[in-house]
Amino acid sequence: MIRCAIAADADAMDKFLSRYAASSMFLRGNLAAHGTQEREHRQGTTFYLSEDKNGIKAVAGITNGGYLMCQAPDAPKSFFDGVAKMLNGLTIAGMTGEPRQVSKMLIAIGCDKMAFALREQEPLYALDLAEMMPLTLQECSLVKPLPDNLPWLAEWFLGYHEDSGLPLPSGSDLDDLAVTFAANPDARLLTVNNMPVAMSNLNARTLDTVQIGGVYVPPEHRGCGYGGEIVLRHLHEVRSEGIGKAILFAASAFAARAYEAIGFSHIGAYEIALFKEPLRIKT
Repeated sequence: MIRCAIAADADAMDKFLSRYAASSMFLRGNLAAHGTQEREHRQGTTFYLSEDKNGIKAVAGITNGGYLMCQAPDAPKSFFDGVAKMLNGLTIAGMTGEPRQVSKMLIAIGCDKMAFALREQEPLYALDLAEMMPLTLQECSLVKPLPDNLPWLAEWFLGYHEDSGLPLPSGSDLDDLAVTFAANPDARLLTVNNMPVAMSNLNARTLDTVQIGGVYVPPEHRGCGYGGEIVLRHLHEVRSEGIGKAILFAASAFAARAYEAIGFSHIGAYEIALFKEPLRIKT
């Protein structure tokens, strides 16, 4: 049986998802930040559960912004077909997750052959923060963005989206992204002699794990180790808050080498599938 999750399911869902923490961070992070019933915030998520007498066996979720996710490592085809029926009539912008599960869900909703703005598998990395390397570039500082940073932050987001191939979120422009970043308590900048040289963010967090995202170094500052340094400093900061593990997926071979250089281990793959246009599910 598949059903919509209620607030009372939150602890059991997180316990299940934590068994597959590396590929469940968006599900866990959205659950931690917004619970099960938030229907206004873009990252608020409607969750669907499959369970038996022993508890939860699979979880799927769709955000208010139209992004689909699932954690169903042992689920039969009937789970994906059942979720597809529950999603009938909803509009999705894309899906992320463990590659085999993404393929099964896209087939179930009839979208596996649609036009994608981006569909790729990226290497997935993990790091135990107890084993984190010490800071190396002593001339750097980690700071929070300020409203005064907005004009050049918009330019940085242009470069970030051009480099990553990620389309802008529906209904947003570069100025919106800069404003949102500057207001985000988890956003950080790396500076050298008060000059910003890199940015990073946490795109998901739970009580024990964070997922690093949005790392960008503008071309004029590349080759100096700033990408790895901002991630390292950001993680030293969250470790002081009691976080024990970090997850990220690398958008390029260059980024992967930078993350490996600061101690991240390659543990698998993570798929990002974004449609050229939002699609209404018809099952």
